[in-house]
Amino acid sequence: MKKHLDIHTLKRQFSNINDITFIEGNNGLPLIKIDNKNATALISIYAGQVLSYKPSGVSEDMMFLSDNAYFMEGKAIKGGVPICWPWFGSASTKEGGKLPDHGFVRDNFWTVSSCDNLENGNTKIKLSFIASESTHKLWSYTFDLSLEITIGDSLSLELVTKNTGNESFSITEALHTYFKVADVRHVNIFGLEKTNYLDKGNRFTPAFQTDTVKISEATDHIYTDIKHHINIIDPIFKRKITIKSSGNNNVVVWNPWQAGAQKIADLNDEDYQHFICVEIANAGAEKIDIKPQHHHRLITNYRLSAD
Repeated sequence: MKKHLDIHTLKRQFSNINDITFIEGNNGLPLIKIDNKNATALISIYAGQVLSYKPSGVSEDMMFLSDNAYFMEGKAIKGGVPICWPWFGSASTKEGGKLPDHGFVRDNFWTVSSCDNLENGNTKIKLSFIASESTHKLWSYTFDLSLEITIGDSLSLELVTKNTGNESFSITEALHTYFKVADVRHVNIFGLEKTNYLDKGNRFTPAFQTDTVKISEATDHIYTDIKHHINIIDPIFKRKITIKSSGNNNVVVWNPWQAGAQKIADLNDEDYQHFICVEIANAGAEKIDIKPQHHHRLITNYRLSAD
């Protein structure tokens, strides 16, 4: 199959790069395994998705990945950092037809553009996804999308949208990150205090976050004030996840809670307890407009530390 051929081709193409291995995952999907002096990570070339990240000396992964995750073409992978692009949430055609939720790049193959060992021991991977005949059937614009992933004592992601066509277009987007936690009911999220949000679970009703975010029910909030520094405190794992970002107008916090998890086939019923999605996003009413031959960068950095 072509996937197997791609792995052998990639092995030859990047044979001079230390600390990376190309392997076959579930159902033969190609994965990039990184093991450098600072961290380990696992990246799926399908979906352009980080599935795992652990800095050296850390026992628990930063990322949650469902045991029931789909690893098959045409399906999104539940966990890690799915890429929502060029729209966030649901969308439809002008004629009212249904388009894929969260866009079309989280359930298609990307291209490995480059792999590099950096002088500080980090590893940088660049993945690309460009417009094609199949994307034009869903979205008529011409683009070059890239994701730069830097694996070191922190994890950095840079999603760059380039408009390579002759007309402007607008996007919404998100790094839909699933963070692993010991028990979401004991987690505190700092950095969203005194912030307006839209309650998606309540017909996008405007609301106001007065204090730290604590999860005790199904939650789907789109924070509409710009926030670029957030801390997730996990008292059971005794750790803090620090999120720093730029290029985003929104932060989305999501957890389906028990009843919601039971309706999601690629989650176990109790999985809701063990993750929290804190998403760096442009997902509100104000879309990102990109002129021809211009670009937009969505950047984030995730760092684990003891707490």
